[in-house]
Amino acid sequence: MIARLALRRIFESAAHRGLGGIVVVFADGTTYKSRPEEPPRVLIRFKTAAAERHTMLFFFEGLFESYVDGGVDLEGEAPVMTLARMGHDIKMAPAAFWQNALRNPLVATRQWLQELRQSNADRAQSIRNAEFHYSLHPALFEHMLGPTVGYSEGFWTADTRTLSQANFNNYEYVCRKLRLQPGMKVLEVGPGWGYHPIYMVKRYDVDVTVYNPVRRQNDYMRERFARHGVAGRIRLVEGDFRDIAAEAGRFDRFVSIGVHEHAGYGLRQYRLWPRAIAAALKDGGAGVVSTTSFMVRQMTNLLTLKYIFPGGHLPSLPDTLTAFDAAGLMLVDVENRWPHYRRTVDVWRKNFAAHWPEIRQADPAAFTETFRRAWTMYLEGTVEVFRDSLDLSHIVFTKGRSAENFPPLRGDEARTHMIGGDAEPECYR
Repeated sequence: MIARLALRRIFESAAHRGLGGIVVVFADGTTYKSRPEEPPRVLIRFKTAAAERHTMLFFFEGLFESYVDGGVDLEGEAPVMTLARMGHDIKMAPAAFWQNALRNPLVATRQWLQELRQSNADRAQSIRNAEFHYSLHPALFEHMLGPTVGYSEGFWTADTRTLSQANFNNYEYVCRKLRLQPGMKVLEVGPGWGYHPIYMVKRYDVDVTVYNPVRRQNDYMRERFARHGVAGRIRLVEGDFRDIAAEAGRFDRFVSIGVHEHAGYGLRQYRLWPRAIAAALKDGGAGVVSTTSFMVRQMTNLLTLKYIFPGGHLPSLPDTLTAFDAAGLMLVDVENRWPHYRRTVDVWRKNFAAHWPEIRQADPAAFTETFRRAWTMYLEGTVEVFRDSLDLSHIVFTKGRSAENFPPLRGDEARTHMIGGDAEPECYR
């Protein structure tokens, strides 16, 4: 009863601040409507009193956690994304860490405990964290990410129509930023399911070494490399990003796309990553890191750590650039491409929903209703956080100061001959 009354007051307060179009049905059947004269955009249905209490204690995190666990149903078009947008618009959704901590110390405490348990500072724990996400049945990623199985931002030109086109354009764009030449030795950390290494070998005639800690992904890549006749040009090492330091100046180029987020929250982790890159690159070598980022250092959302990316961290761009500079990696260029990633994730969320029956059939024990709700929350929430504050940074750098790396890729040189319309890229299925 107390929790219900408190929640009603919270929703009333939110409505006064502009939160509209919500209907709340409580566990006892009573109803609250923020704007009775309008059709609701989202219906929140509490199924148990426990879910009401949990939401009262943790509010946004508690509501979405109860949704994942089945104590709350959310109805409407993309309801998680809609609620997150409403919260951002009236400044009620979690913002910077200390603001969040002061508003709800219970959430901050859980975040700290989660970080301590799952910290990527420990190599073995880091590998377990990666396996939690990337060892899932490949059917999930094939259906969600499309034929390239590229788990990164796309590049959407004016006439780009498909996800495969956007993926092709982005990998080509990264290759141009790397200024690849035939015969170069390229190191890629975390190549996902292997499209980018194949692309670099086939299109640019380079030799590639990939480091990846997840065995199931590696088995998938080995079979894919062999199927497309590039196994002799791609060396696959089952290892963590820390292990690349042992390569000791072997590589002309370095690239990682969507992997820097797994380095970890601690500032020591910020420093380890670029030191390892610097150790593996030749003097004068160059690289591209594509990573989501914020302008401040803050812990990752509690539910993302719990359900999706244990140990994950969306890095601070200023702290990242400082760490790269300290490691002797000179900044050449930074480009913010968040609108491209937001559009890409929006396609993923639609693919996930459309193909859920096939995904579930691939591994019913893993792909449960709880899993569906958790990943719906993740995908819808990510689309919204890009709109609100999340960036996608392409960081181009060189080992040591070299005028040969200027000017950075710009204009027509960067964007000509990208594909769209009816063109079909080679996806190396």
